Parts: sequence; structure tokens; C-alpha cells
Amino acid sequence: MAVITSSPAPSLAALRLAHGGDVAVADILSASGHHAAGDAERFRHHQWAVILITRGGYRVGLDPRLGFAAEAGDMVIMRPGTDHAWTTVGHPRGEREGVAARYVLLRPPSRLELFLRRPLIHPGYSLQRIGTGATWRRMVRCFRQMEAVCESNLPNRAELQLNLLEQALLWAGTVERAGVDRIDRRVKRAIDHMASRLAEPLTIEDLCRAAGLSRSQLAAIFEPQTGLTPMRYLERLRLERAMQMLRMTSRTIDAISAAVGFCDAKHFARRFRVIVGTTPSAYRRRVAADTDDDSVSRINA
Repeated sequence: MAVITSSPAPSLAALRLAHGGDVAVADILSASGHHAAGDAERFRHHQWAVILITRGGYRVGLDPRLGFAAEAGDMVIMRPGTDHAWTTVGHPRGEREGVAARYVLLRPPSRLELFLRRPLIHPGYSLQRIGTGATWRRMVRCFRQMEAVCESNLPNRAELQLNLLEQALLWAGTVERAGVDRIDRRVKRAIDHMASRLAEPLTIEDLCRAAGLSRSQLAAIFEPQTGLTPMRYLERLRLERAMQMLRMTSRTIDAISAAVGFCDAKHFARRFRVIVGTTPSAYRRRVAADTDDDSVSRINA
């Protein structure tokens, strides 16, 4: 199911010189692994990767000044084509405990795409702090079950793994939702204003009035709490609504573009491709193909 090749690298300096290997997955692969303190590695992932760190921690990125740290209780999501270089060196827990994780590599169906396309904290990477409480334990169980299903001979093991991954991501969403519920009420007013007026040509001044803040005040509190600037957050809401309309309606691309607040359909298509990774038309075709495949699977079940 997967082709994984690598040669361990002893340090970030060595990682800068050559790739450890390439990871290519035909459909979906669930697995787990652990590395000792002082280990480092580099892969280029050609599919999506979802990593749930279960012990220790590591630093991600070739340049330690520009990378980020992740540890037990964190979920890391990598987009296709990500150059994944990491080391336990320089991470306090990683230098004591190494790092262990459960992970899944996959080509996601459209229904999972929205779960995976989260704000980036580093080129190719999203990070969510789950913590090591009850939600994290539920997610670990899902990942453990995915690995068992992956190693089985069940004829529908790919779909079972996808269902378990969807459960894990939904549990992660409960943590994310709780974070939104605790958000500053002024930021929430701005977000509510966006969500109720996506078709309107909103400006930063409109959002400031809704929040009751100046531009500098809104900028100072909005991005630290959401991970995005106000206008980028608005764009994300618009594109999420557009994806929903592409999945659930037969409206034209131009009509959808106008309905979510893009006055220029070409600009809408460009931004959709940058954020979602494909054109609106190709996204709709893929959703239709996934739906047809699901229908066939139910008929043959």
C-alpha cells in the first residue's frame, strides 16, 4: 500500500543537504512509530498526513528560527508536497523522551477535505493543540483502530479507516469549537458580522464598527485568537461557503462567486485554487465522482 524509503540523518545540518526519502501512498496508510532522543529525519510527503503525537516532542523545519515545536497532545496536519524535516534536538521533551506518534497518510475524499484545510502556521503545516485529556484519548483510540484496520484483510479497510479518521477530526473540532466559544466577544462580533454578510463587499472598517474597535485594536486581538487576519478569516469563511454550495447545489461558478462576496469570478477561482488546491470546477467534479463511488459501494455492499 505504501512505499517509504529513508536514511536517518543525525542532525539538521545533514538534513539540509539531502532528502531522507519520499513517501507515496496509493490510498490510505495508518501506522505508528517512535524515535529516540537525538533522532532527526526528513521526508517529502506526496499525500496528506495527519500526525497525532503521543509522547515526547520535536521541532519541525530546516531552519529552527522559522519552524515550530510540537509535542504530546498536538495534532499536526501536512499538505501534499510538504518537505517534512524534523529533529528532537532543541526540544526539551524530545531531548529527554524522543518522540512517538500515530499517523495516517492519505488521499482524502472531498468530505474530509474541509476538515484538513486549516490555517497554516508554517508552509504546508497546520497545528492544533488538543491537550492530553479525554478528547485526545478518544482520538488516540481512533488512530489505534485505524492502524489495526489497515493491517487487516478486510475488503473495505480503506473506508473504515476514513470513517475513523473523520471521527478523530470531529473530536478535534470539539476542542476547536470550545476555543471559539471562549474567544473575545469583540472578535466574535466581527466574525458573526462576516458570517451573516458574506455576499456583501465588506471592508475592514465594517468589521471594526461591528467589533467596536479601531483598526489597530482589532488587528492586535484578532489574529492572536484566530490565527488569521480579519480579511483572511473572511476569505476562509467565503471559500468554505463556496465549497458547500459546490457540493450541494447546481449553481454556476459565477453565481456562487457572487453569492459569497467575490465581485470577480476569476479572482474567486484563483483564490479557491490557492487555498483548496484545485479549481472550483474540478472540485465539483471530484465531489460528484466521490458521490458516485459511494453509491456504487452501497449497491455492492
